[in-house]
Amino acid sequence: MPFAAGTVRDIPVRALKLCGLTWSGEFLLFSEAVSNQIMALDPYSGEIEHRIPCPEVRTDLTTIAGRLVQVVGDRRALRMIDPETAEAVGEVPNPRPGNVLCGLEATRHGVWLGYEDLRQIDLRDPDGFGLLDTFPVSGRVAGVTVSDSYLVYADHQASTINLVDIGERREVAAFSVAGNPTGITWDGSRIWYCDYTTLQLRAIEVPGIVKS
Repeated sequence: MPFAAGTVRDIPVRALKLCGLTWSGEFLLFSEAVSNQIMALDPYSGEIEHRIPCPEVRTDLTTIAGRLVQVVGDRRALRMIDPETAEAVGEVPNPRPGNVLCGLEATRHGVWLGYEDLRQIDLRDPDGFGLLDTFPVSGRVAGVTVSDSYLVYADHQASTINLVDIGERREVAAFSVAGNPTGITWDGSRIWYCDYTTLQLRAIEVPGIVKS
């Protein structure tokens, strides 16, 4: 049975379809599929600082080598965007064509890609996206983040945030959260998620998770 996780911060946002979420070190960057934008939100003021247009927004986003990477289109491709100019600078095909890529996170390990339909999270090389490892999971992946030795994914339908011990290669905890999570990220002390149902960015604290 999942543990209950109370939120420690809620930030309502003006959006209709919350998708991806990532932490820049300064801003919470979230993507929205109706306006087709990526928005930078100051978590202290709750204000949107700037917006980046991105047609065909789908599911999650992350940052690789200073560029934003957003899942786009029904093909679930990876679009590279220069955050300074808002220009698209490239696109990489979904490494598993036809499968539902939802979660996306870049870390020191590589690039993590979570598939809702396959119930698995791949670890890939950022140069060429070659497969390095695969982690089967029990839930339907909606978003992915990583902290310390834990791979963390959101399950939208189950309303849970789930922890996978990377070293032990097994799920070790699940936390029930308010609403229905999509994109998730880690800011060094808390896990943030997009609540698709109430259109808020919510933060939870998970005991034992520390900054990597």
